[in-house]
Parts: sequence; structure tokens; C-alpha cells
Amino acid sequence: MGQDVFDIGQDDETTETASDVTIPSENITIRDEMGLVNAVIAKHKQFLETYKSEFVDIDSHVSKLRESSSEEKRERDEINASVAELKEKRQLLYHQIKQSRIEMFDLININRDVRKNEQEMAQLQKEIEALDWRLQTTVMGIQKEREIVEKIKKLTAQIEEVDDVKLSDETGEQIKQLSARIKEMTEEADRCHNELVGIADKSQEHHGSFVEYAEQLKGTRGRYIWLQSRIKSHESAVGYWEGKQGEIQAEIAAGDGDND
Repeated sequence: MGQDVFDIGQDDETTETASDVTIPSENITIRDEMGLVNAVIAKHKQFLETYKSEFVDIDSHVSKLRESSSEEKRERDEINASVAELKEKRQLLYHQIKQSRIEMFDLININRDVRKNEQEMAQLQKEIEALDWRLQTTVMGIQKEREIVEKIKKLTAQIEEVDDVKLSDETGEQIKQLSARIKEMTEEADRCHNELVGIADKSQEHHGSFVEYAEQLKGTRGRYIWLQSRIKSHESAVGYWEGKQGEIQAEIAAGDGDND
């Protein structure tokens, strides 16, 4: 057969495949050859037993990591979906608040010509409009958004303090209703904000766990794939040598028949 003798004493990433291994045929009997083949098969099976045992443990660990990773991702994605809904609701409230505030300012400004603090009122309204625009068009963090909302509340309160003109009963009632509506919608927006703060933290926690499990899976992947490769290689070798074993058994049986 003219190839190197298979070393059955060790195994590593460069272990010979079945087609690279032969049994020397010079100066040995067919029964000696059978003994060597049996030894080769036994050694491959020993490696298989060792590697399969380790693979079962790693496979179980990997399965648990994947399950935990998927669960954390599911929780994170569900929370993120709720976050998106709350943000959309809050933005709608901000828009409605802005529109109601514009309507209220228009009513307040009806008698601007007789107002003593006209310039101050105009400046306050201008600041609120700028903050409203920023709130609806700029991507910002939850904390920064809260700061802007609180500033708008304070500026609105200042307008109510500065307004020194007594309007008609009808106009005054309209302003009062708009002010109450703005307050109600602002409180609802605050509730959305507070809920966002709470669940956003939970989303980050789940994301952190998801990343941690992903890193553990990444660290296990090399050994996992290597074991799969070794098991496949040794199973192939066992199949090859068991085939040779069958051929030798047939030769022995034929030889015994000739002797008869």
C-alpha cells in the first residue's frame, strides 16, 4: 500500500484522514493486519467517545445560550415597540399642544395694542414657538426633551402672569378652555415621558444581556465547530477502516475455505 503507518497515539487538527492511512503489508500475516485494523478502529472510536462527550456538553451550553439570547432579544424588541408607540403618542400630543397654544396666543393678542407688556409677551411667545419647533423637529435624548418641556411650561406660566388685559367674557372663556386643554394634554405627555423613562432602562438592560450572551456564543463557536469537524473526521475514518475490516474478514474466510 506504500503509505505512512497511521499514528493511533494522538489526535489534533492535522490528524490523517482515512484515505491517507494504510496498514503495512510487508512481513505481516493477514491476521496481524486484522489486529492492526482493529486497533486503529478502536483508537478512532476512543477519540469519538471523548469528543462526543465534550460536544454534548458544549451543545447543551450553546442551546441554553441561544435560548437566553433569543429571549432577551424578544423582550428588548417588545419594549422597543412600546417605546416607539409612546414616542408617537407623545409627539402627537406635542403637536396638538402647539396648535392649541397658537390658538390661545391669537386670542390673547386680540387687544395687544392696549397691553402694557406687549414686548415682553411677544418675546415669551417667540421663545415658546422656538422651543416647540425644536421639540418636534430635533432628535434628542429623553432628559433633554424633558428640560425643553419644563421650560415651555415655565414660559407659559410667565405669559399668564404678564397678561394684564381683561378680555371679553367670551374670549376669556375660550382662553381658559384652551389653557385647561393644554394643561391636560401636557400632563398626558408627561405620563408618556415617565413611562418611556422606565421602559427605556429595561430595554437597555435586556440589550446588555443579549450582547453578553452573543459574546459567550462567539467565544464558544471555535471549539464547537472544531469538535464537529473532529467527530465527522473520526466517524469517516471508522467507516473506512470498518470497510477494510470487512475485506480482511472476507479474505480470512476465503483462506480458511481453501484450507478445507
